[in-house]
Amino acid sequence: MLLSLTVNSQQPLLESTSQQVNESVSASKSESTSLSYIKSYWYSGLTVLGQPLHYDWKDWTVFGGVAAATTLAFVYDDEIYDYIDKTFTNSQSNTISQYTDIFGEELFIVPSIAVTYAIGAIDKNQRLKNMSLATLQSFIFAEVASAGIKVLTCRERPDANSQSWLGPFATFESTSFVSGHATRAFALATTVAGFYPEKKWLGIVSYSLATATSIGRVISEEHWTSDVIVGAALGYFIGRGVVKFNEKIGNINSVRIEPIATNYGVGIAVRF
Repeated sequence: MLLSLTVNSQQPLLESTSQQVNESVSASKSESTSLSYIKSYWYSGLTVLGQPLHYDWKDWTVFGGVAAATTLAFVYDDEIYDYIDKTFTNSQSNTISQYTDIFGEELFIVPSIAVTYAIGAIDKNQRLKNMSLATLQSFIFAEVASAGIKVLTCRERPDANSQSWLGPFATFESTSFVSGHATRAFALATTVAGFYPEKKWLGIVSYSLATATSIGRVISEEHWTSDVIVGAALGYFIGRGVVKFNEKIGNINSVRIEPIATNYGVGIAVRF
């Protein structure tokens, strides 16, 4: 009887201790995987930058085509701008950009990533969760790359009636080159298409939206044609590198993207 009472009295303590150990192990595992995800940005970035070292003849053919298109765009930027200015009225341009710009806007992209991740978590769809985290990588890389090029070149926008390149850090108002919308849109489109290569329709839709975003930036006279071509190529380059990196390492699932509500409003939180 005494032995039984002793065992029974210690049972809650054993269960509590076991629960604490499990929580500690779980927290340690979460911390470890979160650190791995953060570190993955460094290695993913190196994969993106190192892509040309592994190009084959098909890749160099595509690169040559993009280079040729960019050169022609630089040569005919003024002519294309004049044609658009004569073809579309201000109201038409604003209407078009109103519907196309959204796919390259940060305020649309970030919540979309959060929602996609949440759907993957609820449905226990690991590939969808991995794709969401990969698109977050692509978005951040695209944002940093386009912003860096903008402040280093300081190209004047078409509404200034000048193609002047003012040089590094000359001003934060002349930020035409490259198009951030095009860079972000194509980076995400390439990432989504890369994670679901068997779903051809998804790639078609993604690239169509990215192309519409790029064209809209030209029609709205926010960018020269060369700005969006280089931005689109840069976004594709980033997205492809991120996909290749994720194919090598497998799952990255340690980040939680959650909705939050405070006294100041609603939003999302990225928890590592």
